[in-house]
Amino acid sequence: MMNSVLPLDDVIDKLVKTLRYEKQQLLSGAYAELSAISNTKKQYLTSLDAHVSSLTCDSNLSRYAAKIAEVKKLANENEMLLQSAKSGVTAAQIRLNTITNSENMVGTYTQDGDKLRTQDAAITRRKLA
Repeated sequence: MMNSVLPLDDVIDKLVKTLRYEKQQLLSGAYAELSAISNTKKQYLTSLDAHVSSLTCDSNLSRYAAKIAEVKKLANENEMLLQSAKSGVTAAQIRLNTITNSENMVGTYTQDGDKLRTQDAAITRRKLA
């Protein structure tokens, strides 16, 4: 569990480190750790929000602007990676369903009435004279 009174610099640094680690996991396809990473990010973001809302003068905010911009950039990159991973998983599920159900879609039968099974389910109907 993280200490809720970390200095703002430390919170930002730890958030950047967490986002970089998340990016590594996404790029390597190690999705099992994403839930734990998400929980860690939430903790750091809550702490970051508490710090930022307590800053009163613009000079303090500008001091952290570059670091916060880095957090935003990393978060956006990871969001794109997550969306790509989601799209890939969805496409794989659709393909698996297509393969699994392909024999149901063929609808071709032998002279004896048995279902004709093929490697490729892309059989078209042709009228044979």
